[in-house]
Amino acid sequence: MPRGKEEDNLAASLGSPALLDKFDRLRDLNISHLVSLPQLVVVGDQSSGKSSVLESLTGFPFPRAPGLCTRYVTQIACRRVRQESVAISIIPGAGASAAHTEKLKGFLAKTTDIYGEDFGRIFREASAAMGIRSAEDGDEGDKSLDTFSDDILKIEITGPTQFPLTVIDVPGIFRSATPGLTTENDISLVRAMVERAIKNDRTIILAVVPCNVDIATQEILKLASDADPTGMRTMGVLTKPDLATEKATQQVIIDLVLGKRNDLKLGYCIVKNRSADDDRSSLRDRDEAEKVFFKSEPWHQLVDSKRVGIGALRQRLSGLIQSITKKEFPRVREDVQKELYLCEGKLRTLGNSRADPMTQRAFLAEVAANFQAIVADALDAKYSRRDLFKDSDMKLITRIMEGNERFAAQFAKRGHKKYFENENDVFAYDSLGKFIPDPVFFNPDFNSFPELHDILLESDYLCPQPEDNIMDCIKDVYGTSRGPELGTFGGALLAAAFKVQAEKWEKIVRRHTSYAIVLVHVFIQKALIEACPDERTRTELWDTLILEKLQGGYKKAMDHANFLLSVECNGTPVTLNDYFSEHLDQSRGDRYRARIKEIATSDHTKSGRGWWLSDAALEKVVLAKSGNVDTICKDVHDILRSYYSISRKRLVDTVCQYVVYHFLLESRDGPLRLFNTKLVLELSDDKLEAIAGEDAGIVCERDRLTLEVKSLKAAVAILRS
Repeated sequence: MPRGKEEDNLAASLGSPALLDKFDRLRDLNISHLVSLPQLVVVGDQSSGKSSVLESLTGFPFPRAPGLCTRYVTQIACRRVRQESVAISIIPGAGASAAHTEKLKGFLAKTTDIYGEDFGRIFREASAAMGIRSAEDGDEGDKSLDTFSDDILKIEITGPTQFPLTVIDVPGIFRSATPGLTTENDISLVRAMVERAIKNDRTIILAVVPCNVDIATQEILKLASDADPTGMRTMGVLTKPDLATEKATQQVIIDLVLGKRNDLKLGYCIVKNRSADDDRSSLRDRDEAEKVFFKSEPWHQLVDSKRVGIGALRQRLSGLIQSITKKEFPRVREDVQKELYLCEGKLRTLGNSRADPMTQRAFLAEVAANFQAIVADALDAKYSRRDLFKDSDMKLITRIMEGNERFAAQFAKRGHKKYFENENDVFAYDSLGKFIPDPVFFNPDFNSFPELHDILLESDYLCPQPEDNIMDCIKDVYGTSRGPELGTFGGALLAAAFKVQAEKWEKIVRRHTSYAIVLVHVFIQKALIEACPDERTRTELWDTLILEKLQGGYKKAMDHANFLLSVECNGTPVTLNDYFSEHLDQSRGDRYRARIKEIATSDHTKSGRGWWLSDAALEKVVLAKSGNVDTICKDVHDILRSYYSISRKRLVDTVCQYVVYHFLLESRDGPLRLFNTKLVLELSDDKLEAIAGEDAGIVCERDRLTLEVKSLKAAVAILRS
């Protein structure tokens, strides 16, 4: 029905509806649960007159049958075009199944006869399509159907005198269940729907309250206050003023409209709608009756407030929605881009669909390739390539080098049981003369890796400092291990003395090997998380394929460490190293030099300080007598010292080279290399399904993200257009 000239001028005065159209199209994409959109939401009790307000605002004749109260969110969009029409469709709720979504796509009702169409029938058909019970069925209805739906009924109203406005209507709250229609649970459900609809900061709340109640105690205003504590985005709409017959009540209402006693920054408007049983008068008749009513006592006081009547309300709402859409447009565009980026990232994390052996094998092969790329970067110290190397545990080669250096320093400073004579920290300097500091003990908790319990050192080992009195120790060994040799000793004595001096080696070597194994193990665990973000696949991969092979690789490394220890500590002392003779000669020379200094006389000449030795003194040095045992033990000491130094350095090098580098880092069948594309290609189809197959939850998650990405991309296109 045509509107009057006043409404026509109002519509013409409004801004371009293009922005509202964009946001309506965004709502059609069903992205409101991802990105908050600016909107005008109408809320109120079921008997507050909410539907009548919407009818007056939009011109749409909402069905008035008692059982047709709103049981879903309704989106009403009014636009000015030449042709007068109404189109009713359904937007599937967030999380709707593919089948339900497809079903709702087929629901569309169009008409150009707005006032002659049976919209009650269309609404009942919409309820059936959504799968909710009809009130007309009563107790005979299908109890398995829901009473309320998350789907959205969209009503598009066009006409030559329509004004650009989009409002969202949510079910009215109620406090008592209706037998055969609603339950006690539905009361909480509707309340939650209302709270969800008004919570976002881009929502203008239109709270509809009847004048014939105690407004201060209205639940809908409490809900609005909870969502909008400052009252910056809530407007009150007072209805049914003709039912406020007491003067005190009328004055309260007048004060609210004039802004004298309310905390809503957007204030209150007041309207008078048709009575519930008035189905004959037109909207124009309704508007004229409203004007006459507000000219009467005491309401005529409000005429100049510009807050009286549906026209004033319409104008204020149009200004509000226009203002918020312009203000929020840049932020919405930014939020859509951010959400699209996040959803695409989550979708990438899930990877492509893995419904058959081919896609499963391709997925695992890609995971293996990514894992090996991480390993390569870690071993080459190319840490700038990936953010995961910000974690010090992932800087594998650096940690290994630090560990090897600590291992060598510990061996040099504390590896021998007894200090050698006149040691003076002789082992505190490396081959270049650089001082070796006391080792810093790095103590990983080996008990944190129960899966490696049979491989690692039983408990952490802190190597003690060497003890004094090595000559007493050598004499004890000589006393228990001497053979029939006269004036000398056999090789067995040296081997026995060496074994005593090196008795700490086993724990030092096993601890370092355990330490290196833990470094590699932790690295592999974290690298797998990076290469395979899918937790289920990663868990299956670890438990059924990788862990057992890792344990075998670690055991090989520990077994080889034990082999090297056995050779060095239990085998025959052997060396062809020239350093042995040089060091032994130096040790023996030091003994003669010390003996000479004991009996020589200091002699100062022009050439400098020296020592003078008489023939008698020289003979005394050469023919000096000492106990045969002392002489032999001193010789054993010097030989032991020379050989120990060579054996120690040899063991440190071989442990680092063979055990750590070869078995743990570089071997083709070592821990870092075992998970590769070749292994994936050799897996059976059943094994692939067990490891890389997807459960229903992952499939649903990918479908959901795919749909959301599609919708968000469409949203980006809409916002850029």
